[in-house]
Amino acid sequence: MLGFFKENSYIMVKMLVTQFGMTIFGTMLAMATGSNSTFLLVSSIFSILFYLYLLYVNGWEIGAKDKIRIDGGRMKEFPMKGFFLALCANIPNLLLAILMGAGAIISTATGAEWAANMSFICNTLARLLEGMYLGVIKLLQNALYPEWTILDVWWWFIIITLPAILVGWLSYYLGSKNIRILGVFGINPNLSGKKK
Repeated sequence: MLGFFKENSYIMVKMLVTQFGMTIFGTMLAMATGSNSTFLLVSSIFSILFYLYLLYVNGWEIGAKDKIRIDGGRMKEFPMKGFFLALCANIPNLLLAILMGAGAIISTATGAEWAANMSFICNTLARLLEGMYLGVIKLLQNALYPEWTILDVWWWFIIITLPAILVGWLSYYLGSKNIRILGVFGINPNLSGKKK
């Protein structure tokens, strides 16, 4: 496992940098459109889809590069590599969500102030790290759980990592099989730029 981290640390860092860039973009859009629920929802969905697209492009490219190594016999096929890369890149998100949940549960059960503070700090860090989801989380909280605070819905921060992990796995797998997502929908993009 240590070898996997060592060999793929650059890719995981690249995924995290993409997330940092998109969190700034998503947070700015959420702040600019926060007073209008419709604009907030649209901008948040756009930010999420754009983030997932960037992850898809990155994962597909890694899978396509690995396909060359696999075909040349220099690497064994590892279809779950994209899943593990995305999972490792999302460890900070998952860790913050788990600590936030643990703090909320302990604070509710025992009234421990340190647990409430830990939950609040982890929540703040998670919102800073996952800014592209802020609009959707805020609107869902207001619609589904208006009497709850954002600390009460800590489990959403686990759920929002799932699309990134799924896209990481799927994009790598498609790249390693040289399948383009547009091809699945019957669209054959002309990547060379030349007219046929």
